[in-house]
Amino acid sequence: ATGSGKTLAFLLPAFAEFYASGMDCKREGVGLLVMSPTRELAQQIEVEANRFGKVLGMWVCSMYGGSPRWDQLNLYRKGVHAIIACPGRLNDFLGTGAVKVDRVRKLVLDEADRMLDMGFEPQIRQILQYVPPQRHNMFFSATWPRDVRQLASTMMVQPWRVMIGNRDEAKANTDVIQEVRVVEGFNKKKALVELLHEANLISHGSIGKALVFASTKRMCEELSVGLHQSGVACAAIHGDKEQRERDQALNGLKTGRIRVLCATDVAARGLDIKGVGLVVNYDPANNTEDHVHRIGRTGRAGAKGYAVSFLTNAEGKCARDIMKTMQEAGQEPSAELRSLAAKGGSGGWGGRGGWGGGKGGGGKGGGYGGGGYGGGGYGGG
Repeated sequence: ATGSGKTLAFLLPAFAEFYASGMDCKREGVGLLVMSPTRELAQQIEVEANRFGKVLGMWVCSMYGGSPRWDQLNLYRKGVHAIIACPGRLNDFLGTGAVKVDRVRKLVLDEADRMLDMGFEPQIRQILQYVPPQRHNMFFSATWPRDVRQLASTMMVQPWRVMIGNRDEAKANTDVIQEVRVVEGFNKKKALVELLHEANLISHGSIGKALVFASTKRMCEELSVGLHQSGVACAAIHGDKEQRERDQALNGLKTGRIRVLCATDVAARGLDIKGVGLVVNYDPANNTEDHVHRIGRTGRAGAKGYAVSFLTNAEGKCARDIMKTMQEAGQEPSAELRSLAAKGGSGGWGGRGGWGGGKGGGGKGGGYGGGGYGGGGYGGG
């Protein structure tokens, strides 16, 4: 499940075990190896690990591309209990002998489904050659598709399986209220600006935060530039951005310097940013799992969140899929969504369209269960 505390579920037990045994990482080596699909998620895990680990004397380092190798190796050589790594950079270090993981006690694959989607399975299997055969393996994933089950079966012996919500497939978080808006392709950008006005994310003094998902890096960048010109404090995060730019964008959203972050699926996978009250699917996701992951960036840890998806009249198949996630979450689809879903069709992204102008636009009171989102709703805690 999204937002269910998976990160602490593998960090805290490992740290507790190392602390209780008096583990000396300089003498015993690395005890915990966590593999992550993206740099941003690796950084996020590292932050959480340091927050809870330092008080116990646990030292952590991260390894991922886009940052200087020497800085990462220098921290590792001081002695660490845990490594948080992306498979590519870790394999580079292992291949040169710069990093040793031959005493790892616990191996974690976080966002395992996304790692396989991104083609990391060969690199994961290569890393397995460097870790000891006697170890504790843990897979953490918001979904549990067949390819993840197959990889787990080759790595684990009589594993325990813990399912939050007892679900085998992607299901939407019931704390996320979903809405679909049917718009013409040429009008999508104007509709996005209007939505952000409604959410009070354009006015000075806004306290909310939003994630806007686009299907391509080009569209992600185009949205960011256009929204900025429309008076929205925003930035973009995607694979063509340098690590420094990605860090600045994420830190900007976390600190409130920016209010809207435009992102692609891969770049935003697994991100946990406090206060994101609104997710906008400017382009629909490619499948149900990605849709669930997207909207799971809000409504985390028991908080309420909102997700708005833009669909064109040509995206009846997407409408059916989204309607299914809403019904499974106990939410009633609108008549407009039902009508679009009934039309069927093969889906599609729609056109680009121009930007809406105007500042102004008050909040839309009373919507979404009476709370509204005009006067600082969508803010989240």
